Amino acid sequence: AALRSLIIAVVSALLAISVALTLAQAVGRRPNRWLELSAMLPLSASGLVLGTGLFLALRPYVNPESLALPVTILVNAALTLPYLFRLLLPEVRQVQADYARLTQSLGLPPRTVLRFVTLPRLARPLGFGTGLAAALSMGDLGVIALFAGDRGATLPLVVQRLMGAYRMEAAAASALLLVGLSFALFWAFDRIGSRYADA
Repeated sequence: AALRSLIIAVVSALLAISVALTLAQAVGRRPNRWLELSAMLPLSASGLVLGTGLFLALRPYVNPESLALPVTILVNAALTLPYLFRLLLPEVRQVQADYARLTQSLGLPPRTVLRFVTLPRLARPLGFGTGLAAALSMGDLGVIALFAGDRGATLPLVVQRLMGAYRMEAAAASALLLVGLSFALFWAFDRIGSRYADA
């Protein structure tokens, strides 16, 4: 369960930060209210609401348990997207204000600009945002409670089931492991971002 939670947290965080960076760059180059609205749209619904909708939509066609991990990853990434977008947008605008004319005059392709200009200067907020998204996803108990079976439980779901069975000592130990892993993920990603920013 702990390994499953780590996989979900890391993959959903990387997916969310990638989409947030793409949207922030698009809005930073050319303001677009529709793109901003699409990035903030997940704030209008909770994870449980999104999970319930997906559960009801997929149930007639596939076994929901078989899609527990992909659906959980997608929903967690969507729920953290607005926060990451708002975190990155001011930084992206500053980078583009400082370097857009120079990179255009040099004729650098977008991939080169992203690799050598944008990512090094956004390393710190990217690391912080990825760590925040991973920690939030690590403790999520919304979608997985609807989709997961006995073999697909994540660590938060295990804690809930142990508490429901009145196994409080085991639940407390699992909760401590959950908190420790959440902090470790946040620290690791934030540290990676800080290291690249200082390099």
